[in-house]
Amino acid sequence: MSIAIPPPDSNILTSKVEIKISCNDLPKFDTFSKSDPKVFVFQERVTYSNNSKNSVWENIGSTERIQNNDNPVFTKSLYIDYYFETIQKLRFIIFDMDSDSDEWSKNDFIGYTEKTLGDLISGSENNVYQCDILTTIPSGMKINNNKAKDSKKKATINIRIQEVVNSPFNFTMDIIGSDLDKKDTFGKSDPFIIISRIENNDSLVKVFETSVIKNTLNPKWKNIQIPEVTLNNGDPEKMLLWEVYDWDRNSSNDLIGVFRATTRELFEKKSFEVINEKKKAKKGKKYKNSGIIRFENLERNKKYTFIDFPMNGTEIAVSFAIDFTSSNGDKNLPTSLHYNSQDYDINNFFTLNEYQKAISSIGYVLEPYDTSRYMEVYGYGGKFFNKNYVEFDCSLTGDPNNPSVLGVTGILNAYYNALQTAVLYGPTNFAPIIRKISEEAKKDLPPPYQKNPLPKYNILTIITDGIILDMEKTKEAIIKASELPLSIIIIGVGNDKFESMQELDGDDKVLKYQNKSAKRDIVQFVPLSEYINNPSLLAQETLREIPNQIMEFAEVYKYKPKFL
Repeated sequence: MSIAIPPPDSNILTSKVEIKISCNDLPKFDTFSKSDPKVFVFQERVTYSNNSKNSVWENIGSTERIQNNDNPVFTKSLYIDYYFETIQKLRFIIFDMDSDSDEWSKNDFIGYTEKTLGDLISGSENNVYQCDILTTIPSGMKINNNKAKDSKKKATINIRIQEVVNSPFNFTMDIIGSDLDKKDTFGKSDPFIIISRIENNDSLVKVFETSVIKNTLNPKWKNIQIPEVTLNNGDPEKMLLWEVYDWDRNSSNDLIGVFRATTRELFEKKSFEVINEKKKAKKGKKYKNSGIIRFENLERNKKYTFIDFPMNGTEIAVSFAIDFTSSNGDKNLPTSLHYNSQDYDINNFFTLNEYQKAISSIGYVLEPYDTSRYMEVYGYGGKFFNKNYVEFDCSLTGDPNNPSVLGVTGILNAYYNALQTAVLYGPTNFAPIIRKISEEAKKDLPPPYQKNPLPKYNILTIITDGIILDMEKTKEAIIKASELPLSIIIIGVGNDKFESMQELDGDDKVLKYQNKSAKRDIVQFVPLSEYINNPSLLAQETLREIPNQIMEFAEVYKYKPKFL
């Protein structure tokens, strides 16, 4: 049976990125002229069949051919849909085009580079990722590299990556009404506002409607947010119609009055009279207005996207916590979830135990976003390093002051080494490790609501085989953590039904404990058994909510990318 990686869910936060390419110091293969370079771009498509990984490199585009130039700057752009939860591996292959044909056998191979989109985003400087061009033959491709490997030049490729957006700005404002006309017989008005864009043909395009504020002539609509492209299509002179209505439950709404103003005028005048033409015609000179609408805290702010954060200095700080409770089974027996088979190979996914599979599937996606590539690894529910007591936040490096290791390989090695002497014990308690990472998330975090830069965002992955025994304390810790730059991933290994884990995942309802509620959903639970032989699909399912969670935290608490 062959399993293909499905496209990510269209409802998940994604971005489209533009890639532009240039090169420096390309070798000269032609006798009387410089090279005529062209770059072919491929993306890896992965399937899994019979416990083996199969890769196919699909051509997704190419640049134009530039003649006689060893420092080409290509004009043609490539556009790629970017998914945070997926490893999107790209290959950039450069040829010296000696013919009009794109057949590689008729042209000279210059070199290539292979990077993930995550590498390009996190490793870029001023939106440009630069690296050496390799002259070896890319795996799985039939290429003659005889000329390339003999070249003495150190060629480089520059990959400019930028998100494609319609407009990066939002308008935020408080709208304050005063002395609006009374429309209800037995009470005041129930006002709301409809904002419409007036097009060139005088047609109206409704762009926003406020909430109804009951029984007041002096309403206040706080923190209204409207994307610039929605409000005025990026044109500050676009005329807008502002209609103020009185809401009626059992009949059509009553018009209180209207005014017209461009977004530029909102900033300049701040206050506008609401005019009802019928009432004005009826009362004549006695008519003054039907109220005043005033704009406060009016701002045009850059609308940050998820990709802005890792690309502009916000570190994704990654931590893993591994279950060492006795319910995993005797680690020396093949039935144990911690058992390492004789053919264990850290580089072969299908020889790993369930904990190692979870670590590698998630870790390899997250690793590029941690600028230092160092990630923390903890154990809980066991006795570690010959100690005679159980710990729930033990650094698996053996150094409590330095739980960090380099990359996924470091995590796998630290786990393997700690396992050799660890005594599996219990119980399964989550609260201590959640509190520990919560304290880390607080460090160096500037005050909220002040448009401060977000220095880092923490992701804690807890891997477990069973039922939580400190559920109430875990709920309390998660609710407190929901106000911090922190997401929690829980991966269930083994065959437990994991009902308690589903309770912590707030997809269906807000997590509550003792009359307190989580400020946002920060927990994602995934049972490993459903994706055990498909690491890419596991990573997609596990990490798909992370970009939304980061953006929600930044928007709610008014943080921006570190370098913007």
